[in-house]
Amino acid sequence: MINPFLFGAAVTASGGGAAGVSAKHAEANADRARSEVQHIEQRFDRLILVNMALWSLLQEKMGLTEQDLLDRVQEVDLADGQLDGKARKPVVKCPDCDRVMSSRHKRCLYCGAERLDHSAFDSAR
Repeated sequence: MINPFLFGAAVTASGGGAAGVSAKHAEANADRARSEVQHIEQRFDRLILVNMALWSLLQEKMGLTEQDLLDRVQEVDLADGQLDGKARKPVVKCPDCDRVMSSRHKRCLYCGAERLDHSAFDSAR
């Protein structure tokens, strides 16, 4: 039989000392991660439901077809130059110093100028 400790297997949470504490910490982290994944899945399901409702309204009120939707999805997908099934945000340059701005910050890291949002989706990411 192969000794699991030779291959780096962790001591279980019932073990003593630092290994037991480390295993409990890892288990708590795993529980938090599972909870976060469950929350994201719930949000994702809700977004699907809302999108389906919006699409059915557009079909009903505007007479749009599935092909209209598929064409627009492809058009939006290609807006960044790549047909990859992802909506990527284009690079934004600072209005003052013309350097590339971080999408994670509201202000330019170089000169402090405020980033201008050009769309309702800019602040949603």
